[in-house]
Amino acid sequence: MDDRVLALCELSNDMLFHKIPQAQLPQYVDESLAAGKEAAQALAGRDILDLYRESGIAIQEKPSGKGQFGVILRGQATLSKEGCQVEVYQESIQALADHSGGAGEPPLSFEEAFRVHLAHEYFHFLEYQRGKTVAEELPDVVTLTFLGFQRKAKINRCSEVAAHAFAQTLLGLPHLPNLYDYRYLLDTGAMTQEAFEGLIGKMEAALDGAEEKKEER
Repeated sequence: MDDRVLALCELSNDMLFHKIPQAQLPQYVDESLAAGKEAAQALAGRDILDLYRESGIAIQEKPSGKGQFGVILRGQATLSKEGCQVEVYQESIQALADHSGGAGEPPLSFEEAFRVHLAHEYFHFLEYQRGKTVAEELPDVVTLTFLGFQRKAKINRCSEVAAHAFAQTLLGLPHLPNLYDYRYLLDTGAMTQEAFEGLIGKMEAALDGAEEKKEER
């Protein structure tokens, strides 16, 4: 699975995705991916648990957890000057692991899925430590134009794409880990194969169209 397509799938979950000019889609995808990969390359060979210990980030494992509206969470991070902590919900991590196989690949073990989640959250810790998110480094999108006035906003999902790329690179995964989320949805019946293939086709077409527009300039 193409990492750029998976990255665009992640960006498509942003509430303001439709505000991104098509010609700029490659920029949001490629720069987000590069930010995560570069951060991981700077830590090449390091174990994620050691990084947590050295950074003073507490890991708290809990049996399960639910967010708003009954959404099942895999974990959540608290990043503040008073201390940083990542909660991990074992039941949800195990469910992800159990349903993560596909396309000839075996499912992840609990330990592997656990480390994927920790690596993802560690990237957000790096953003917090730096005082700037990947989303803040990319261009604004215009959300409203009225009488010459423009309201602008950030595409926050860029940080999620970067976190996926960080986890992929640090842990040596074959693809962006949000693919495991789609495999989970497919395997549990929450998403149909037809819907998944439609999403992938739509994202591929969007990137192809963006590249064509760049060539026309």
